[in-house]
Amino acid sequence: MKQHKTDRRSQRTYRLVSSAFAELVGEKPYDEILVQDILDRANIGRTTFYTHYFDKEDVLNSIIELEVERLTRQLSHAVARRRILPSLELFEHVYHSENQQFRAPMRSRAGEFLWEALQTALCRAIEPALYTLCAEKRSPPTPLPVVSEYLAGALLTLLKWWVAADMPYLPEQMESIFQQLALPGVWTMLKKM
Repeated sequence: MKQHKTDRRSQRTYRLVSSAFAELVGEKPYDEILVQDILDRANIGRTTFYTHYFDKEDVLNSIIELEVERLTRQLSHAVARRRILPSLELFEHVYHSENQQFRAPMRSRAGEFLWEALQTALCRAIEPALYTLCAEKRSPPTPLPVVSEYLAGALLTLLKWWVAADMPYLPEQMESIFQQLALPGVWTMLKKM
């Protein structure tokens, strides 16, 4: 992304482009979206667009970057509360997203980049929590980076299903379901230490 400007007009442009992009991703495949489609939907000129972005991939990356940054702040609260897995925070973040800028890419091929970024962010949050929990014990039978990848992957798989199913359960219910499905094995492994 080009250098992010903070003046009001630039912020307005970022909002318009992000919103237009999210709407378009909800309507047609990512590969079929043209910069001209974004310009038309956002009602901005080509010069304005290229002042802020390089191309449509840059728009997608800026949305992902912003959402992962927001999510990382929320995940840090779970770590501060000494929880291994920030599952509730993740479900709440998606559920309370006020617009489609986050949800729409999740439902499309464009979401592949988002899912990869979320996997990385989750592993970064989970692994230190596991190390803290195991700090005074002997080595775990399963390497903690493997456990971290497993938990992040399981959580994201469940999250994908939940989003695709139009979130039929509340975040608290999803967190409870995830805890019941994924954590018993992890707790058993940690008890063996």
